[in-house]
Amino acid sequence: MAQSTQALDRTIVVVDVEGFTSPDRNPLDRLAVRQGMYEVLKTAFGESGVDFDSCAAEDRGDGALILLPPGTTKSLVVDRLPDRMSVALLRHNHTRTPQAQIRLRVSLNSGEVLNDGNGWVGEAVDTAFRILDAQLAKDAFARSGGMIAFISSKRFFDDVIASDPGLLPELYRPIPVSVKTFTGTAYLRLHGELVEPVPKLRAFEPEPSVGRLPVDPNGDVLDLIPRKDLVDLHRRLTQMDVPHLAVMMSRALGPAIPVPRLDGVTDAWSAFRLLADFNAGPDGIPPSVTFLRLLAEHVGGEVGAMILSWIDGQARSLRIVPALGHQRQSRPPIPENPHLHLLIMLEPVSADPTRCTLAFWRQDDPEVWPPALAGVREIAIDRVEFEVDDVILETERVWSGQSVSASVEFLLPRALITLPVQRWSKEHGTGRPQPLRYGYRLGIRSLERMRAKHWHREWRVRWDSMAKDPSPDRLHYSGGAESGDHPIDAILSDEHWVGVVLAKPPSPQAEPDAAPDELTSALRSGLPVILWHPDAEPESLRELLDWVLGTKHGLRELPHRRKLANSGAAVPVKKSLAHDLVVIWDDPERVIVLDQPLIPTRP
Repeated sequence: MAQSTQALDRTIVVVDVEGFTSPDRNPLDRLAVRQGMYEVLKTAFGESGVDFDSCAAEDRGDGALILLPPGTTKSLVVDRLPDRMSVALLRHNHTRTPQAQIRLRVSLNSGEVLNDGNGWVGEAVDTAFRILDAQLAKDAFARSGGMIAFISSKRFFDDVIASDPGLLPELYRPIPVSVKTFTGTAYLRLHGELVEPVPKLRAFEPEPSVGRLPVDPNGDVLDLIPRKDLVDLHRRLTQMDVPHLAVMMSRALGPAIPVPRLDGVTDAWSAFRLLADFNAGPDGIPPSVTFLRLLAEHVGGEVGAMILSWIDGQARSLRIVPALGHQRQSRPPIPENPHLHLLIMLEPVSADPTRCTLAFWRQDDPEVWPPALAGVREIAIDRVEFEVDDVILETERVWSGQSVSASVEFLLPRALITLPVQRWSKEHGTGRPQPLRYGYRLGIRSLERMRAKHWHREWRVRWDSMAKDPSPDRLHYSGGAESGDHPIDAILSDEHWVGVVLAKPPSPQAEPDAAPDELTSALRSGLPVILWHPDAEPESLRELLDWVLGTKHGLRELPHRRKLANSGAAVPVKKSLAHDLVVIWDDPERVIVLDQPLIPTRP
């Protein structure tokens, strides 16, 4: 027989997905909704300062019962959770089909509960479920079009919410509840509602294609900005051309959120409006405020002073003055000549050798690494070049507002290391594809080394050494007479070497019983530069590399000079030799953490 535990006072959160069993949803949709609900909960609780895994949680199919850890401050779920849950839902729904999007009803209560060995029970738990099913709450939520309805018990409202003006008790309205044997009062707050701009501001709205400003009773951008200030901002920001606008937006959103597609974002005002859809991060600073601060610092003068004055007033009212001060000191300035990276990982699917996983990380801010994972998909290997084309075009749509140079790097395992990426093209759909090597600095990175942390120390040593002395004579040519009878791993252990030219292209798999493998030895020894050519004669390859590295910056110029060799520049060998040169340029300062499985999203 199950034994009861001692009754404990706990804060109770019950979550229910609105319309979970709707006939519009098929079984795969419901599975995606359940997975999405838990992702949203874990993110929102984590950003609110509560480890979701430390909570006691019971799955209820279309929802969950969650008990916060004993001793957790009750006001936390009212102070932080609504905003964090709202922005997590916004991120989820933005990338899902209508059938997989989520709206939540959330009830709040506290009181004594106990576990009888089969689950959590108690009057406080019963009350939380009863108020969640209040018909008036369901009806108001359905009419609102919002993302979340918070329903507080009377006890929780009186003890926690009503006593603290900072918890915005005026946003909750009492509703009668009569569900089963429960009759009483609950308090309803609709959160995350999106409606049209208020009529008095229509005269100041720009083109309809830009989108809608969110207006809800919880304090979004129009409620925060006095009418006069909004008019001034609109007048000053409309048609303001801002260099590196997407970089500013990326910095405002933070590294965890990829910059959304910027269709219709043509000036500072439309960027500000788009950012108004995103709630504040853990520091409490709304991205729209961060963007205005960056903009003010950039434009200076009267306009910059006006924006900074408004920000100072908002910082005091939002109690984020210290956070803004820390932000100013901790974030580096946007560089004058920024350079961005698109990192594309390809890895075979172990269960099906004809398919592979494609994941990509798009750097939207040149000073932020690592960027957020921008997408994962499973593809057929014979379609990989065309799928890469799609990723690059998607990236270019986000980068379209920037005047920056860019690199495309392929993070490849040994099995795919000889994919001819240097010969790939983009814009196949036009019928006249263009080689990638014309528009980007192309490079390959080693997936094995990225994952093998026990190789990283030596990798950093060699990289730092190359930064101090990039002389071309630090490039070792394998297979030469000077190597003698020494094994390659012994030769490369000399810290003089920071790069190696392989005698031949590496095989897809190292032979376990053969002599030390050149590629494996180079990776283990930490060499950040590894080169080879599929068919060049050694003498022609040396000629090409002598030209590529023939500048005062030597190896540091390799990515740029390699791209130059693919253009109209005069090189001492046939153009085809320059085109097919393979370069592993592996920067240990730009590592992607790959300690979690990458799950492809369903199309």
